[in-house]
Formats: sequence, structure tokens, C-alpha cells
Amino acid sequence: MGRRKFLRYTRAKHINEQIIQHYVRSFPPADLYLHRERFPQLDASHLFGNMQPLELEIGCGSAEPLCSLAKSHPATNYAGIDISGPSLQKAAEIAASQHLENIIFLHADFHQLAPLFVPQAMRAVYLHFPDPHARPGHQKRRIFRPGFLDLMAYTLQPQGLLSVMTDHEGLFLDMLALLEHDARFARLHTARDLRGFEHEAKSHFQRTWERHGETIFRFEAYLLPV
Repeated sequence: MGRRKFLRYTRAKHINEQIIQHYVRSFPPADLYLHRERFPQLDASHLFGNMQPLELEIGCGSAEPLCSLAKSHPATNYAGIDISGPSLQKAAEIAASQHLENIIFLHADFHQLAPLFVPQAMRAVYLHFPDPHARPGHQKRRIFRPGFLDLMAYTLQPQGLLSVMTDHEGLFLDMLALLEHDARFARLHTARDLRGFEHEAKSHFQRTWERHGETIFRFEAYLLPV
């Protein structure tokens, strides 16, 4: 099953515009390109109006795991980025059903948001189940590239967490090789990957791939203090 087909399963059942406006911030590509100064910087003070720790998920989809984290850790801020409007509508519906006030969602293309990141603003960044862009010639579209690690080294706090998960072994090995050759980061585990990862709330992606018998590959790393 292709990743885009997941969208039909992650649409909000009852779209409530007030809920969407409360939880979802829109970053239209043209406006970002022409008037970037109109958009908030990506830190706790600009997104939430407080100084609580901030954790970010890139490609959050309908955000079941991120909402679970927000519910379990009310003193931490959580932000999810996704390019799919329907998925974020579902995420907003889930957040509202749990009465969460420490989470927001950014409807945006991650590749355009780099200028809005702030130094040492993130305590953790999650990149779970990114599109592998496995076709020949498409690898340049991947999120996890050397420039991505530059951005993570810029925006993560010292010893900040970078968590990566995928069902695609080739992508996993490519990402792991890039990380292991970057002296700014260190893995949090000695094994090549973390098997049997269990979270109290799995994403729709993870549940589906596991039902199809796919292996889930994961690594965690942290930013070394300078």
C-alpha cells in the first residue's frame, strides 16, 4: 500500500473549523517564500507563548503518538509538521478529544521551514516513517540528508534527542550511515537498530506496516555538547 493512500484513513470524521483553527497553523508555500517575516519562529515562546521544553515531529500525520506524549507530559510543548491538510484535521480532532493545550500542528512543507528554526530551541525531534523516495533518482527528495543534520545540530539543545523510525531497510541504512559519519551526533544504543520499540500509542503507519509483517527499524541519537 502506498503512503498517499493512507490519507483516506486519516481524515477527520467531523470537521470542526473552530477546532482546526485552534490547533492548526497554516504556512502556505507562496507566503513563506515572499513574506517569511510574517510567520512565527519555531520555538516555544513564539509558538506557545511560554518557555516550556519543545519537542517536534516532522511528518506527524494524524499524530496519535505525539498526542499521547502531550497527554503524558503536560509541562512539555509538542509541535507536529505535516504537508497533508486532511491528516492534520484528524490530528486536531484527536488533540481536541483529549483536551490538549500543549500541542499544535503546522500545515507546511518542512523543506521551506528551515529559516524559521531557532538555535537550541528543540529538546527532541522525531522523524518517523518519512517517505523513502526509493525510486532511482528520487533520493535527493529525502528529508534525511546532510543538510538535515546541519539543521538538527543548529536547533537541538546540547544532548537533545533525534529519533528516527522507518519500515524501509534501505532508507534506514542510508540514514544510519549519514549519522554515524557525523561527529556532532552519537547513538544512544550499541545495537545497530532498536527492535521491538513499543509506544503507548502507535501511529497509523506503524500499525499498518506491522499488520503487513514489515520490520520496523529505528535509531536514536543525541547532539554532543560542543
